[in-house]
Amino acid sequence: MHTRADQVRGGGISQFFRNSRSFVLGAGIGSGMTARAAERAGADFVLALNAGRFRAMGGSSPASILPIRNCNEFVAGFGRTEILPSTKLPVFFGACTFDPQLDIDRWLERIIRWGFSGVTNFPSVIHIDDYRRSLLEKCGLGYEREIELLVKAAKRGLMTIAYTRTQSEARRMVEAGTEAICINFNLNRSIETGSAPSISLAELAARASAVARVAQSIDRNAICLLGGGPITKPDELLEICRETGVQGFIGGSSLDRVPLEMSVLEVTSGFKTIHLLREKVDLLERQLQLSGFRHGVIAQSSVMKRTLETARRLGASPNPVLVWGEAGSGKRRIASLVHSFSDRKHVNAALFHCRRGLAIDMIGALFGAEADENRRRQLSLLEGASDSALLLTHVDQLSRDGQERLADYLETGTFTPLNGASLVRSNARIIATVTVARGASLESVLCPRLLAFFAGLDIELPALPNRLEDLPQLIQHFTVEAKGVSNAQTLGIENSAFLALAGHYWPGNLRELRQIVNQLVMLPGTHITADVLKPLLNASSPAKPISALSEREWIIDGLKRNRLHRGKTARSLGLSRKTLYNKIKKLRILE
Repeated sequence: MHTRADQVRGGGISQFFRNSRSFVLGAGIGSGMTARAAERAGADFVLALNAGRFRAMGGSSPASILPIRNCNEFVAGFGRTEILPSTKLPVFFGACTFDPQLDIDRWLERIIRWGFSGVTNFPSVIHIDDYRRSLLEKCGLGYEREIELLVKAAKRGLMTIAYTRTQSEARRMVEAGTEAICINFNLNRSIETGSAPSISLAELAARASAVARVAQSIDRNAICLLGGGPITKPDELLEICRETGVQGFIGGSSLDRVPLEMSVLEVTSGFKTIHLLREKVDLLERQLQLSGFRHGVIAQSSVMKRTLETARRLGASPNPVLVWGEAGSGKRRIASLVHSFSDRKHVNAALFHCRRGLAIDMIGALFGAEADENRRRQLSLLEGASDSALLLTHVDQLSRDGQERLADYLETGTFTPLNGASLVRSNARIIATVTVARGASLESVLCPRLLAFFAGLDIELPALPNRLEDLPQLIQHFTVEAKGVSNAQTLGIENSAFLALAGHYWPGNLRELRQIVNQLVMLPGTHITADVLKPLLNASSPAKPISALSEREWIIDGLKRNRLHRGKTARSLGLSRKTLYNKIKKLRILE
């Protein structure tokens, strides 16, 4: 079976990037464990670097430029025995040219024979202070020798990435024919020592943009990557990418500083998704969030974000859509949102509440009724909504005959009025809602034939206990609704009160939460404690059948939902980041 490394070897770095078609992520590492984790998390390639090995050994990145080991033999040792056998990704060999006895041609032949896909000039003289670098340059062991290494590597079919720091270095590399550069300004000492970074994010963006412009002025197809520096989090990388337009990121300390596979998975996954964030935050997220807020939909939790995405996807198609969930979970709002995403959004959708009752009242209103001696012909809602959509709420309340008639319409686009014989055609799109009790299935409320027409076209709304990350914003949203003031002061809710909210069963879901907030805003003051809240919760609904979460369980549950991301966990639990850290330490959660 051909690996990804086999497919790109010999094809050149430009072809590799064209095939990737996205923001690419490289991992500068020093062990097989991190290679496996980076591949599973979505990295595009890995670099076997002596700095990565020093970090895995408990050392630091700056040690990589010190003459404490034969660098190339050192990298060959762990690169061949650990990294190459552990990943199918292309592996770049971090080669050092400081050694005056290094035979570049001979060494490149060995790199090819071992199975590496590419070469990079790391460690580089760009990481050495000016005085010592000038000594190496005078001895012929400076940057020109690194250019020679990469030029010869490219001629042998190896992919190359050139580490650069200045505009002059970028110019020299690109003029020599190097297709990809990694703009790198320091060795990220702040990660390992806790010291302040030697370059700010703003300065990094400005300098990286200047270097990239020089490189692409010489070769507009030159690939510009960003390497390391003070970047430690995906949101920092997003900010830099927006300003510089770089096409990828090579992470070192930020990816492997903690020798745990789970840590590598989490951080690398975050960096890998940067291309999705960069391409979609300004478009999809804004559209979804704004559309959601217009319809009163709060979606900070991952499950509700997926719900909005499903609503957008189904809304753009002409097919019928079924929105289902528990009572009070917001089904009608999502149904309206589906219509707002459709090409019929400029025509108001007709709304019909299905209720159990006389056939003439329910089926007659929906499908129409022929005239008889006591009644004039009754026009159907399907006819009136032919150019728009018909929002049918509580379809589970329709009789079996009504559900079968609706299935007929979905199958043929026609229907027969009550007491009629002729077929009537309509183009009305059906967007239906169904109430399903917690733990029950759709099969319990819809006839099989009708249910079949919604297969793959349904949106399941989560119960409130399954989207607790949305609680803070939901409370603020309902506070604004209750007070009628857009800048209404947020209710101050103590941690103990949040614990009570998180442990509540919420049988009434959003409807019940709105009622609770309506009562809270009427109380004097805005500071809510558990003692104030619990009587309201007990009065609104039966208690949760299982025991409420302890504080430790509550925090652990939040960490699990947010994949151990402490910042997101703190926001979802309504805590400050410092308070969360203190509680984790006090409760010995991650020990």
